[in-house]
Amino acid sequence: MNNNKTALITGATSGIGFVVAEHLVSKGYNVIILGRSRQKLDTLSQHLTSINSNVKLDKVLCDLSSLDSIKKACESIKETYTSIDIMVLNAGLWNFQFIETVDKIEETLQVNLLAPIVMFNELKVIIPKNQESKVIFTSSGLHQGIINFSDIEFRQKFSGFKAYRQSKLGLLMLTQWLSKQSINTGISFYSVHPGMVNTQLGRSAGWLSRTIFKLFGKSKEKGAQTHIHLIDSNCSDLESGSYYANSKVTKTTSYSYDMKTAEILWNTLEEYVRNN
Repeated sequence: MNNNKTALITGATSGIGFVVAEHLVSKGYNVIILGRSRQKLDTLSQHLTSINSNVKLDKVLCDLSSLDSIKKACESIKETYTSIDIMVLNAGLWNFQFIETVDKIEETLQVNLLAPIVMFNELKVIIPKNQESKVIFTSSGLHQGIINFSDIEFRQKFSGFKAYRQSKLGLLMLTQWLSKQSINTGISFYSVHPGMVNTQLGRSAGWLSRTIFKLFGKSKEKGAQTHIHLIDSNCSDLESGSYYANSKVTKTTSYSYDMKTAEILWNTLEEYVRNN
């Protein structure tokens, strides 16, 4: 059965995104899946079709470490679709060494924070402002700390942990900020902490970190439950702008509620886009 609604998801070829994509098609959503590997997209598409062959699946090649690739992918989507009802911006990485993208931007900042914001900005014109549309960002419980505006890419002394933490803090803050902008009235925004999940997130880590993820991480099925809760719930039963963990609104650090800092961050990200 097709419910005639469309969802877009990044990071669906593995981990919690894979489970969320399965859930979306099982609920009858037409699904746009984005990824940088055609082979992985084809494999995922075949799997999702086996769950529900009545929905439309669209595979879009997109490399989140390239702003040009993101913009081309979004243009392709806008040529095909007039409405996206749910966006699940889930893709992310955790690097343990400094890596620069083709845009000359530190990769964690670009993929985890800049890319989902650019993707929302490019596609917001086809998100209905009908009080039912949802934009879901995957954040993390590791969001403590501050935004290091003096060296936001950690070029002076790179720390994979600090870069990852900052990117997830940024998503959490901008989720709130976006929800408060009058131009977005009618769209609901949520950030999610899936918990420590046994996925490929720490694949470039040392053996000890990988072992910790494997031993103490929850399954991807359990990790996806808060995303699924947000997808299935009515917006009227949820709090737009809020951070959800274990399917409940959860308080975060006092710094994360500073919307003046969030606006500075938004302007900083816009500057990156203008320069590329």
